[in-house]
Amino acid sequence: MPAEQNSLLLERVTHKTQFRAISFHHTVSNPKTELVLYLHWHSEAEFLFLEKGEAIFKIEEQEFYLHAGEAIFIPPDLLHSAKGINESGCEFYAIVFSLSYLFDSCANPQFTRYLQPVINYGTRCTLHLIPGVPWQKDILEMLKRMYEESHKVPEYWELQMYGMLLTVWQGLYNNYLSGFETDCHYKKLSEQLSETLRYIHDSYGEDISLNELAALSNMSEGQFCRLFKKLTGFTPFGYLNRYRIIKSCKYLTGTNKKITEIAALCGFNNISYYNREFIRYIRITPSAYRKGNLNS
Repeated sequence: MPAEQNSLLLERVTHKTQFRAISFHHTVSNPKTELVLYLHWHSEAEFLFLEKGEAIFKIEEQEFYLHAGEAIFIPPDLLHSAKGINESGCEFYAIVFSLSYLFDSCANPQFTRYLQPVINYGTRCTLHLIPGVPWQKDILEMLKRMYEESHKVPEYWELQMYGMLLTVWQGLYNNYLSGFETDCHYKKLSEQLSETLRYIHDSYGEDISLNELAALSNMSEGQFCRLFKKLTGFTPFGYLNRYRIIKSCKYLTGTNKKITEIAALCGFNNISYYNREFIRYIRITPSAYRKGNLNS
């Protein structure tokens, strides 16, 4: 299905099997096609490498202008899309993988050390990779090699692919992700707000007040709002509503519940407000989203 015809947010493409939690996708857009990657999200991390042309990739509220030979790293659970910026079209490939493909357990100390920055800081960890930076050039070359190897029979690349992805991640961690964990300010913020974030994730369906959230972090409301946005990139209620909308998508696609019931289950007591917020994040109505998912 052409990207511009697919209106779903939660991507329907299966990125992994029981045995391989990594997948590769190749996209070529026709000349004069503006939307080259529809708005969606998935629970896997992703590297998008632009092979030809130019494009603007939008991750949440950030925009990245990519030229051929550049790539972008997208952490899990972030809304993203892309559009071409000239009439010549573009070509790109995606390497999509579960974080558990790298380290399979939160109890694994390596999981905590090497993956926690992405889990903690989400959108802050998005990175535009360019060949002009030596360590980023190394990653770009490895990504190209991974995609080339993926055309072989899987049994011939499984172990090698795993090793190459670990090499990519080591470079990403050493030169970029580790900075979040060694930055005392960010580390302190993560610790201060961890209970609040857990509360949002566990109680998103309930009425939640700003006073409540600030109290969990032992801060004044003003200080809490400022520091929460510094850490996550969202205001507290922007983060909460986005989380509620994403959760509601799962109800829309996985149950037959009425939309009014889904809205209430996800913390929206006003159906009109739910519809407005859904359109704000998803760009279509809840009913259109459900219908598109059923027809895909």
